[in-house]
Amino acid sequence: MSTVHILTLLGAAPASAPAAVPGWQTAIFAAILVITLGLLAAERIQKTVLVLLSAGLCLVLADAWGYFPPESGHGLPVYIRMIEWEVIGIVIGATVFIEIAARSGIFTWISVRVLKISRGDPFRLLILFSILTAVFSAFLDNITAMIIIGSLTIVSCRKLELDPKPFLITEGIMTNVGGLLTLISSIPNIIIGKTAGISYLTFLIVSVPYTALAIGASLLVARWTFGSAVRPLRDPAARKRNHELVLAFDEWETVGDRRFFYTSSIAVVAVILLFALHGQIPILRDFGIEIVALGAAVIMMLLHAKDVEHDLSNVEWSLVFFFVGLFTIIGVMEKAGVLLHIGHMLDGLTARAGSVGLMWLTALFSSVTANIPLAAMLAKTFGPTPAAVAAVPPDQWWAVVFGTNLGGNFTPIGSASTVVAVTIMKKNGMAVSFVEFVKVGMAFAVTQLALASGYLLILRVIMT
Repeated sequence: MSTVHILTLLGAAPASAPAAVPGWQTAIFAAILVITLGLLAAERIQKTVLVLLSAGLCLVLADAWGYFPPESGHGLPVYIRMIEWEVIGIVIGATVFIEIAARSGIFTWISVRVLKISRGDPFRLLILFSILTAVFSAFLDNITAMIIIGSLTIVSCRKLELDPKPFLITEGIMTNVGGLLTLISSIPNIIIGKTAGISYLTFLIVSVPYTALAIGASLLVARWTFGSAVRPLRDPAARKRNHELVLAFDEWETVGDRRFFYTSSIAVVAVILLFALHGQIPILRDFGIEIVALGAAVIMMLLHAKDVEHDLSNVEWSLVFFFVGLFTIIGVMEKAGVLLHIGHMLDGLTARAGSVGLMWLTALFSSVTANIPLAAMLAKTFGPTPAAVAAVPPDQWWAVVFGTNLGGNFTPIGSASTVVAVTIMKKNGMAVSFVEFVKVGMAFAVTQLALASGYLLILRVIMT
């Protein structure tokens, strides 16, 4: 069933927009949305400030034009109910938990152990660092994952007399692949997963096979693209020299407190299991997964926080306020009927090209603008009511997940991790131009999206 038919049959239009919204008002709000997304892509104004300003303008106009009925009783104001507080809870809890766990040295320890396993062979090092980057990105935010792996890559490549550029570009791209691995690996996953009702375990079961395929295919692209820079060592003397060099690294150097290290390791594993089994655990299943994230953060602060105020200051408050503004904008757009018009456009797209076309279009948009507002807008468009969510084909939700995550690999500004990778290269005298990155990134992105296209077709058969 098409998107518009779903919205119409379920009465989404009357519920999501005031009666008889004049077309000129809908056009004004649509213009505000387009201008906001354009300014986000141009990065002329800090994104949180921009979104909050846009949200304020939307609220003022919506109230002036009577979109918010008078509240009765003790109910929350409508603009408060627009905000997806579950998403914000996950962001706050996961940030605090990972920040404290990272201080134990567990992630650096793992990185050095992987370096030793590579024995200093360039291609083996590329394979292991790429897999590690994808895995780290599944549990850390992409920026933190890229900084940890990127810093170790620079040191390792210099000692081994290798060019770090191919490794850093591949790692920046792999963070976006790793962002597909779990429900909480990226913000678009959280937004789409919550709207579509996809559990952590279900997300994992669907995403792991594709992620494994994408990592393997991406490594082949890297081997073909970078040629001799990542070629396996054939000379026995060179292999022995590199092996001895990597053995000199000490994985325990950054671990100051072994007790902290071991408790953090146990906590990370426990939290992953709780996320995965959340739906099967009595009492816990009655709450959202944000309770797991917030609970883990509280326990880590209780056990290991020397300064709770400092740990809380490490929360990405800019991202939290960005979400507050973003969800407010999307809520007003729904009431103004803008999302219904977007639904009409998506209806035409999915009718002609299906979920595959939706994924490619989403990926192209994500390559030049922020994928978070795009995911939020599409989630609200497809799922204005629980019944509408159930009527949307599952492969359409996955099309948005794949598109918003993988689209960032097209350009150096398409995702935070590629920006960090380019920044690390620039700081170390290896500047990469926009065009140079696009030439390489396109080979990766097209390969990954081509694989995802086939995977979506398989999912459509399995899930319908």
